[in-house]
This record gives sequence, structure tokens and C-alpha cells, in this order.
Amino acid sequence: MMEMLWTDPQTEPGRGPSKRGVGMQFGPDVTKRFCENNGLDAIIRSHEVRMEGYEEEHDGKCITGTFSVPISAPNLTDKLAVFSAPKYCDSTENKGAYINIGPDYKLEFHKFDAVPHPNIKPMVWFSSIFLDCSAPTDFRRHMHKAA
Repeated sequence: MMEMLWTDPQTEPGRGPSKRGVGMQFGPDVTKRFCENNGLDAIIRSHEVRMEGYEEEHDGKCITGTFSVPISAPNLTDKLAVFSAPKYCDSTENKGAYINIGPDYKLEFHKFDAVPHPNIKPMVWFSSIFLDCSAPTDFRRHMHKAA
């Protein structure tokens, strides 16, 4: 099961060895079959930096972003946004992107550049929440307090 989390798209049909050294890669035929078998139009995935913030692959059925987090707001009940981080961990010059998913499941893509941020180490918030055993582990509760 864990290998599925590290599986990446490839341009060739079928499956192949992963460039990460763990798991497999999957081709457009695998994506198409998965979507058909599950009644989906496309999949939105993360775990790979995309220089333009996101990339549509496999005839638009596989959309990859750098780091995806679903975001919704009480006054936007008809929309869901998926967010991709710009300048990932301050180590690349990639753009960020977000996808608004409307009630009709139409995808609206929006790109943006990074902006200056406070002088703190990247991912400090993550390590304080998830790596410190004394820190709260309920991520949703923490994020609601931060908002």
C-alpha cells in the first residue's frame, strides 16, 4: 500500500520502475483505466515539484502539483480549492498554483509567484506540529486556529 503513495506518472503506457527508487510509475493507460473503473474524470496528485505550479498529464486525466492541500471556506460552499506551494522549501523557483473546483466539477487553474516571507526556516511549522511528541497532533484543529 505504501508504494502507491510514491507512484508517479510516466509518458509510456503500462507500469515501470520508479525514478525515486521505490514503488512504480504508471502510464496514461493506467490512469484512464483507473478513472473509468472509479467513475472519475481525472485525479489530482502531489509529491512532485512542477515548475509552473501544476502539470496536466495523461490527456488531462492526471494533474500533479507540488504539495496539495484541500481548502474550503464557509462562504464558498460551492467550491473546493487545491493548493500547490511556490518556491518549494525555498529550494526551487517553481510557481505556486491553486485549482478551484466548482459545483459542476469544472477545474479553474490559477498560477502565482512566491512572495517574501518571514526569516524563518522552511517547514518549521510542520516539524513543530508533527515531529514534537508534546505538540498537538490534530492538524485540522491547529489549522483552524491559525486561520
